[in-house]
Amino acid sequence: MTSIHARISQIVLILAGLSGLGMLLILGGVLHRSVDTVMDEGLQESAELLYGLMAAHPERLDAVDGILPAPPHKEGVVWQVVDNHGSTRLRSHQAPTIPLSSQSAKGFSDQPRWRVYSMQLGQGGGVLHVAQRAGDRSATQWQVLGSALGMMLIVGTTLVMWLNRRLRSELKPLQDLSEAVARFDPLATEVGLPDPTREELVPVIKAIHELGDRLASHVAHERALAAHSAHALRTPLAGIDAQLAVAIRQSEGPLQARLLQTRAAAARLQHVVSALINLFRSGGEMRWQQVSLAELVGNLPLKGAHVSVLSTEPIEADPDLLSAALFNLLDNSVRHQASEIEIRVELGDPFTVLSILDNGEGITSDRLEVVESALRGESTESGLGLGLAMTQLVARAHGGQVQIRARTDGRSGVEVLLSLQRHSLLAQDPGDRQP
Repeated sequence: MTSIHARISQIVLILAGLSGLGMLLILGGVLHRSVDTVMDEGLQESAELLYGLMAAHPERLDAVDGILPAPPHKEGVVWQVVDNHGSTRLRSHQAPTIPLSSQSAKGFSDQPRWRVYSMQLGQGGGVLHVAQRAGDRSATQWQVLGSALGMMLIVGTTLVMWLNRRLRSELKPLQDLSEAVARFDPLATEVGLPDPTREELVPVIKAIHELGDRLASHVAHERALAAHSAHALRTPLAGIDAQLAVAIRQSEGPLQARLLQTRAAAARLQHVVSALINLFRSGGEMRWQQVSLAELVGNLPLKGAHVSVLSTEPIEADPDLLSAALFNLLDNSVRHQASEIEIRVELGDPFTVLSILDNGEGITSDRLEVVESALRGESTESGLGLGLAMTQLVARAHGGQVQIRARTDGRSGVEVLLSLQRHSLLAQDPGDRQP
């Protein structure tokens, strides 16, 4: 996408180019006519001046024949006196010997190489032709036009540069507002938006504040509800677990096996509730730490599958939330008949990606499509179980996401990709880090 500055600059350049071209055409036509008129007036005045001199001393013209004496010089204007028989009687030293024009009447005429002004020199005195070279006239016109064009380019370039600077200056408040919005947290009242410096930004800042207030209200309500629900569930679940433990000790055979399964399901629910409490504790703030993935997985109360962590590199995460997410994923694999689970780690920038591969019963293409749609938020119906939904919440809290797909190595089972945005702890005060 192009920026507003680039689009407006492009429009300004196009308009400047079109207006410059139009002005050049108009100015070219005006200058051509003006310069042509000025040179014609100079040609006519030169002819009238020569006419006056020749009329004042006609006897001297009779005494001179051929080229009028003059020091060598380049003549911008040449002249001739042509007698009534069409012969050149007198001329300037760079004038041709043949008549410049056959015209005898007073006025201008255009010849192949000359612009000529002719005047009658009294009765029987012949014709005075005063002329300029067409090439000299054209060169003068182009010189004037080039000078005008150069000045237009200088003025136009200066104007465009000035407009560009003014445009940057006028768009600076919008850029400042964008940076302020990037830092704006509706839940942190101490971080607000700057006062508007342009009238057009007043409704924008007002709308952002109102949106922030609505979001803060919704988030606070949802967090309070989720935290209250999680705490309200923890107590009865603990009581259920205690009663199941007593019932298991007092039962035998098939009943005891069913009670054990029930207690395992209750334990999984307790972990989900604990994850909810961790997710919504302290307003949802993250506690980033350097985490040993192998140690974290080793402490999970998981039974029924062998888990291999194929990495010794520490990762950056909230250990409580990551534990809840991994437990949900691993427990889901066990419930789908997985006996071997591998966890691979890819340290990228800006994401660390955990790949959880199991050898369970896999997932059908129809079910996979439903789950992927739910993970992307495109489905109106929940295609996720509570555990996977919790994992998605944890991933988003880490700035990442969850993806699920069939294994690409041809083996049965699924591969879950859990991405976590990297969060460097090096810039933090060591005393602020959690043990």
